[in-house]
Amino acid sequence: MNILEAPENKEAVIVEIKKSDNPFLRKIEAMGLKRGEKIKVLSKVGRNIVVQVEGRKLAIDKELAKEIEIE
Repeated sequence: MNILEAPENKEAVIVEIKKSDNPFLRKIEAMGLKRGEKIKVLSKVGRNIVVQVEGRKLAIDKELAKEIEIE
């Protein structure tokens, strides 16, 4: 499943980031969203998904969230 499909307050581990040639996805990886990292989906607000990673909150566009697979 991808981050967009995950329910709120769900903890998961990133297993794959698709289309890693996308500059926005590379920037998100640099911010801590990378394979093997634990995340928690906090909320879905408008066009964004708010996740927690390493104690920080990040807002991700829904289109980018579709490219990040979790389990």
